[in-house]
Amino acid sequence: MLTHGDTDHLGFAERLRREYGVPVFVHSADAARARGEVKVKNTWGQAKIGATAGFLWYASRKGGLRTTYLTEVSEVADGDVLDLPAAPRILGMPGHSPGSIAVHVPAVDAVFVGDGLTTRHVLTGQHGPQPAPFTDDRDQALESLDRLGELQAKWVLPGHGTPWNGGVQEVVRQVRAAARPQ
Repeated sequence: MLTHGDTDHLGFAERLRREYGVPVFVHSADAARARGEVKVKNTWGQAKIGATAGFLWYASRKGGLRTTYLTEVSEVADGDVLDLPAAPRILGMPGHSPGSIAVHVPAVDAVFVGDGLTTRHVLTGQHGPQPAPFTDDRDQALESLDRLGELQAKWVLPGHGTPWNGGVQEVVRQVRAAARPQ
C-alpha cells in the first residue's frame, strides 16, 4: 500500500508485484504518477546544505535516485476499507500529491500518513511534527490535516522521521504551529 506515488515511496513495490503477485494499492489520483506517466514539478521549500546533501547521499547509496516505476496498480479511493488483515481504511489527504492518502488501521491504533506530514524534515534536518517538503500544494496539504482530526489513533507513522505516539490531534496541532510564518 502506497500513501502516494512519489518515487521515494515506490521502493521495491514493482518487484513484489512482479515476483510474488502482491497487489500494490495507490490512490487513483496518483496511479499515473506511480507508473511514471506523470512527472512531478513541486518545489523543495526550505533546505540546509548539510541536511540536503546527507539526504541525497543516503538516497544515492540506497538506490533512491534510480526508480522502478510500477507497471500495474490497484486503485483505491477515499473511504475505501480494504479486504486485508486489520481492514485498513483509506483517507484522502490531497496536497502533498493529488492522490496522497492516510491509511488508518484501528486494530493497531495507528495511522500511516506518508508525506502528509513529517517528523524529520529531510532537507533541513529539523525534528518534530511539521509540513513535509516536496509538496505539490502546501495549502491543500494543511487543509487535509482536518481529515486526521476525525480519527482516534495514538500512533502516527510518517514516511520520513520517527513514529509519533502522542496522538493524532496533538501531531496535527504541532504541524499547524510549525507551518505558521515565524
